[in-house]
Amino acid sequence: MIDKKQVSKLYSAARLSDAERSVLEYLLNNIGTLGDAGIKAVAAACFTSMTTVIRLSKKLGYKGYREMMYDLRHLQRASRGISQSLRGSDVHFACRDEGVDIFIAALHQNRIIGINGEGFSRIVAQYMTTKLIGLSFIAVLQDFLETDQFVGANQSTLGCMMLVSKSGQTEAILETARACRESGITTLTFTGNNDSELAKIADAVFTVHDDYPMDLKNFRPNCFTGNCILAFEELLSMCLDNLKQEGLTS
Repeated sequence: MIDKKQVSKLYSAARLSDAERSVLEYLLNNIGTLGDAGIKAVAAACFTSMTTVIRLSKKLGYKGYREMMYDLRHLQRASRGISQSLRGSDVHFACRDEGVDIFIAALHQNRIIGINGEGFSRIVAQYMTTKLIGLSFIAVLQDFLETDQFVGANQSTLGCMMLVSKSGQTEAILETARACRESGITTLTFTGNNDSELAKIADAVFTVHDDYPMDLKNFRPNCFTGNCILAFEELLSMCLDNLKQEGLTS
């Protein structure tokens, strides 16, 4: 069950009142069993007014109560689909179903794959680049080139950009992500923070477990870097299996 801290983090931008946050928490925890419950029933269950429920839907950007309920049910089904597909498996990432499809499609293009990571994440970026080149993909590490040099100069040939950032807030990586978005270049992100600015910009987000999210300088023992490499290998395996099925590789 989602708790108050999670609700506050996920919907902080909406500036919800205590009553509105309580209603949202109730909906998120019970959406699967509410069926066609109307606004009056939800308000009664939360010991609040129908006006509060309507105000909540407006603050979350919906036209009304029914649209909010429809979207929350959709999100629950998507979340359940992901967890079921990962249950009992050894994958080291979480993503929405379309994320894997975007990864596969990006590699199918057989165009230049740009890769970037800063600090310890550069280790992952270098590994990705070497691995892809070894598999005959055209992969280029952004390395020390400025964003305008790298993205601007290769705009017409870049098929996608893979970005690695533990926090998802590294400014150099964000700059590249923004430039890719403006240029229409697909962005694939490996991060420990799926609520980060980078995650909001990217076309596909692969969330990797981060043992110590607040350890920004990576002083403490952490499996994030290793798990990123494992996640990449797992995605690559899915991609190669798909390519084989289509007869595009041996």
